This record gives sequence, structure tokens and C-alpha cells, in this order.
Amino acid sequence: MKDTRITTETMEDLAGVFKIFGDFTRLTILSLLMESGEMCVGDIAERLNMTQSGVSHQLALLKQSKLVKTKREGKSIYYSIADEHVSEIIRIGMEHILE
Repeated sequence: MKDTRITTETMEDLAGVFKIFGDFTRLTILSLLMESGEMCVGDIAERLNMTQSGVSHQLALLKQSKLVKTKREGKSIYYSIADEHVSEIIRIGMEHILE
């Protein structure tokens, strides 16, 4: 059974996740991944008119926060949403602002 007590550490972790969601570029990347299923850095950079380096930096933050996952195919790395919770958070946020 999961420990559901609210601790300072838990709240700090939650604040960190919301901080990651609080960036326009990262939210846009997550939205692209929700639409497409998976994308490589080059495709994301092209869609956002950004450098691959800039996109890679944002993806590293998203991966570190366990919001995206990776899959290697040959020399290419593909990124996708880590799990349905991530998509659900974005969908609920969109519903809230569109009310």
C-alpha cells in the first residue's frame, strides 16, 4: 500500500512537478508529444522553430521529472509522454482554463 501522508518532501516534489509544467516551451513539447505519440529532437525542434540544443535541454528536464520517456531506434532517440497521468494533468488544466 502506498504511503499517502503529506510530508514536506512530498510537497516539495509536487511543487517541482508544477514548476516543470509552468514553462511555455515544456508545455508545448508535452502537447506535441500528446498529439503525435512520439517524436525525435529534430522533429520537435523543427515544429517549434528552436535549436536542437534548446529542445534537448527542455527534454532532459522533462525526462528528469519523469514526464517523458525515451526509446532508442538505431541512432535516433524518440520521446513520448511517460504515462497517462501526464496527459491527464494537461487535459484537466485545459478544461479548467476553458470553463
